[in-house]
Amino acid sequence: MILRTACLVVFPVALFGAACGGNAPAPEPEGPRVFFVQPQDGATVKSPVSLEFGAEDFQIAAVPAGTVAESRPNLGHHHVGIDTDCLPPGTAIPRAAPWVHFGDGKNVIDMQLPTGSHRLTLQIGDDLHRTIEGLCQTITVNVNE
Repeated sequence: MILRTACLVVFPVALFGAACGGNAPAPEPEGPRVFFVQPQDGATVKSPVSLEFGAEDFQIAAVPAGTVAESRPNLGHHHVGIDTDCLPPGTAIPRAAPWVHFGDGKNVIDMQLPTGSHRLTLQIGDDLHRTIEGLCQTITVNVNE
């Protein structure tokens, strides 16, 4: 009888945990992704703001020197947009504000930003600076004096 009572108590608790999400880890996103290593979304920072970018399952590389006629498959570089959103896939990222290009393949910068709230958008572009589907992240930071 004691075993039956224990099973009746444990089983509903297990079902409740599963129904409410329990302690199961969130599923990892599939495929390549790009992200801010720092700052974190919602962070309060001082200017100049240290930005660092990361990528998973995607290779970051400098744009080749000279005239580029075709982009290399599965390679790209970072672009950061200030107070702007992700651009649609296949769109050429403008070579002017609010975008900063990292065609040299780097993934860090100390950026001067005015006091206030700012949206920072990190987007990967290919050798022709065209956006690649799914490789964009936007965060918000608050810059204090």
